[in-house]
Amino acid sequence: MTSWRQYLSEISLFRLVLSALIILFCFTGALAQTTPQKTRVVVGSIPIPFAICTNLGTNVTTVSKVNGMIELPYRSATDTLEFRSIGYETRLILPGEDIGDEVALFENTVDIDAVKVTSDISPEEYNVEGLKGIEKLQLRSIGNSRTPGKSTDLLMNTGQVLVQQSQQGGGSPIIRGFEANRILLVVDGIRMNNAIYRSGHLQNAITVDANALEQVQVLMGPSSVRYGSDALGGVLHFQTIKPRFRRNDYADEWDATTSAHYLTNNNSRIFHARAEGGGEKWASLYSVSTSYFGDLRMGENRMHGDSTWGLVPYYVGTINGVDSVFENHDPHLQVGSGYTQRDFLQKNRIAIPGGAIQTNFQVSKSSNIPRFDKFNDINSNGDLKWAEWSYGPQNRVLGAITWEQYLGLPGSLHTTIAYQNIKESRFKRQFGSDFTERQFENVDVMSFSSYWQSSPFRGDGWGFECGIDGQWNNVESTSNSEDVVTRYPNAGSNMFNMGAFMTARRKRGDNILQGGLRFNFSSIQASYLPLVNSFEHQFEDLDSRNGAVTGSLAYEAPIGKRIETHTSFSSGFRHPNIDDAAKIREKGGFLLIPNPELKPEYIYSLDESITFYPLKDRSVSITTAGFVSLWADAIVPLAATLDGDLVVSYEGDPAIVQMNSNLDNAIITGGRAEIYAQLTETTRFSGTINYTKGFDILSGNPLSHIPPLFGRVGLSRNSSDWSIDTYILFNGAKDISLYGDASTDNLAEALNTGTPSWWTWNIETSYDLTQALRLQLGVVNILDVHYKPFSSGISSPGRGVYIALNTNF
Repeated sequence: MTSWRQYLSEISLFRLVLSALIILFCFTGALAQTTPQKTRVVVGSIPIPFAICTNLGTNVTTVSKVNGMIELPYRSATDTLEFRSIGYETRLILPGEDIGDEVALFENTVDIDAVKVTSDISPEEYNVEGLKGIEKLQLRSIGNSRTPGKSTDLLMNTGQVLVQQSQQGGGSPIIRGFEANRILLVVDGIRMNNAIYRSGHLQNAITVDANALEQVQVLMGPSSVRYGSDALGGVLHFQTIKPRFRRNDYADEWDATTSAHYLTNNNSRIFHARAEGGGEKWASLYSVSTSYFGDLRMGENRMHGDSTWGLVPYYVGTINGVDSVFENHDPHLQVGSGYTQRDFLQKNRIAIPGGAIQTNFQVSKSSNIPRFDKFNDINSNGDLKWAEWSYGPQNRVLGAITWEQYLGLPGSLHTTIAYQNIKESRFKRQFGSDFTERQFENVDVMSFSSYWQSSPFRGDGWGFECGIDGQWNNVESTSNSEDVVTRYPNAGSNMFNMGAFMTARRKRGDNILQGGLRFNFSSIQASYLPLVNSFEHQFEDLDSRNGAVTGSLAYEAPIGKRIETHTSFSSGFRHPNIDDAAKIREKGGFLLIPNPELKPEYIYSLDESITFYPLKDRSVSITTAGFVSLWADAIVPLAATLDGDLVVSYEGDPAIVQMNSNLDNAIITGGRAEIYAQLTETTRFSGTINYTKGFDILSGNPLSHIPPLFGRVGLSRNSSDWSIDTYILFNGAKDISLYGDASTDNLAEALNTGTPSWWTWNIETSYDLTQALRLQLGVVNILDVHYKPFSSGISSPGRGVYIALNTNF
């Protein structure tokens, strides 16, 4: 009896324990269902705010916070989770797949404007909201358009930036009547402008490989406070391709792109190869381009009416060491204008906790680049003066390391340390001479920049940015003989720049108010040893130091539902560099000598634009914009004396003495009109026209570098696998009375009446033969028009047919 009762007691105890276990299991399950799992959405180790996670089975959605943390929606054993964010590839977490502490997304290549033209005070990356600006151009991405010959070709084809050329291996952008060292060139956030950037025409923009570009950002006017001095006309920011993190489960850890391009009017061949790889915590990119440009053929359709302008009836050749003049059997072929260039880019990106470190290494090297506009110079006897005049190999080396640290809601910190080395040289030999004059320039540049950006996800409408930067230039200028005067101070020279800036932006609805201030300090030092033999003179040493505070204020607001306005006021500052104050150079019969008293120049600019949308869907927009700038203490070459003489003998020829000096004040005004129409889902029409005028206030004399009326009209059609684009580029006439300094504006290269008007018709198309192979075809200057852009010393390309093949694997 006792054993039976004991047995029943054991059964009851078993049932009690079993019930407790069942209750505990159910409670644990319920707790698991009510306590959502958390993870962090990242790219590398950088948090991704506002990423969206969706349970595809229940359609329940959650969003990550500013620090990337996200509460996952509940999922059963059969549910799939989807993670997505703009700029990243969508990622699926399949049923049963484990989710750890982090979910990494793969950075996607976003289809962005190839060239973005804006007037923002503080330029942002393309996916960060900022001011819309008064200048904005929509183009297909670089990857979907024709393979460009040079980076300046991209700018020229916008119809909003005019490009001057003295030789085929050149390209000097003109923005708002400013050129060369008054336009700031930036690559990947690093200033390219250095102490010897000249004020005339500058070809350094072509040392940035067009095939490695992700975007070119053009900032009109002096409104940028981030980049600082030299940006009187604007900023050209070349952004090369950035290596992107990839998920470890991505199908291809490495992929590659190759392209080959051929153009008939200069027999050019461009070959490009790029490889990119990465994982969740690392990324790497390699890019190589080789470009061969043959002699350039000009157009034969002389709409301007002059039968001989630009023709090359003769050229100089050397046989067995003897110079001879040869007849050119094809005068439309500009013999001796060809050159080659090689470019290399390598980047690495490594994730660190909450940020990333990126290395950036770039090399560009050219062959000798013939100075074609010198080939028609005549000596005092009326004969061709030069047997050789060329720029030596132009070498640019850049090494940089960037640290990006994301701080969550406070924002992010970006710091870059960079070193650049630039080597330039000039070789010239007079006809019949055995001696070649050689000048060599070597510039070492150390730079530092660090800026903080507040998070764009603050939620209160405010955005802030502040930072510091500095640059040290050391210039070594030499020659191959005491009889050859060095271009820059022969005992050495240096330049130092530093600055600090801050900006604030307030957005309320569609109204945006943004302002910024910047402090600039610059100094130059230069020393001369006595010049002997061919040009005996002792110049004074230079020591100049100056600072300035500049700023910008802009306001953007709608007027009704279909009109938007943008108003901005900005100021700029530029300290004279070594080229401005210390150079010795002869050009076109003018000898420029140093000026130790040269002072900085300033600019004050007012901009206004109005955009009208005639249709409710905003498929059509019409923009008119204008600016007026006061250029104070402008640095221009003016007549001077050397030892009391207005004319001196230099290299055996008489030369008029000039010296860069501060002109009192000048006015530059301009306007732009643009129309954009999305005619159908795949067809778009666009047109833009630009006008600029500049003159000295006291004398009324015209300024140099002021382009004539110019613009672009185009029609494009794009589908999923093919595209076609036809467009017209045009320039108005530039009358001889509107030219500035004769040597700067290359008056000798124009007609007696100035530069005639011109227009070219172009068409290009691309077609995806397969998913991995794209064919591009096009015809440039279809009507074979002969023309020279304003101030150019070489005739532009005639009719040319190009073909390009692009592969991905």
